[in-house]
Amino acid sequence: MPDDGILLLARASGRDLLMAASDLLEVLPAGPVTPLPGPLPGIAGVVLYEGEFLPVLDWGALPGAGGEVAGATSMAVLKRRLALPLEFLSGALEGGREGMRIEPPGEDPWAPFMVCACAIEGPALPLLDPDKLIDWLHQRRTSR
Repeated sequence: MPDDGILLLARASGRDLLMAASDLLEVLPAGPVTPLPGPLPGIAGVVLYEGEFLPVLDWGALPGAGGEVAGATSMAVLKRRLALPLEFLSGALEGGREGMRIEPPGEDPWAPFMVCACAIEGPALPLLDPDKLIDWLHQRRTSR
């Protein structure tokens, strides 16, 4: 659970999810993604960010990815140097643990990349864990 208590509500790969604001460097408008010359599991390509190439996650490579996905309108840049294309950001949830319902990820196919499922009101949504996501990407790359 993030220390600052601010969670961003986003939609990616047709799914709603939460991201801790403390895990992000910034959120930018989506731009063109340059494909890589060879396949790299889980990576759609790269974008130029502050003078360096930044890998862009391919949500479709994740387990349980939905079918057709709307185009990205924004790009979340993680502190761990990975860009996440987002269909949209719909707001922020503020609140500490006391007002938040926290559940285990359960049977969600994205459970390997999630800290937990959280909710202040309404249904619990998965909370993305960037470290687990990047570890998963590294495992896919080394298992080829």
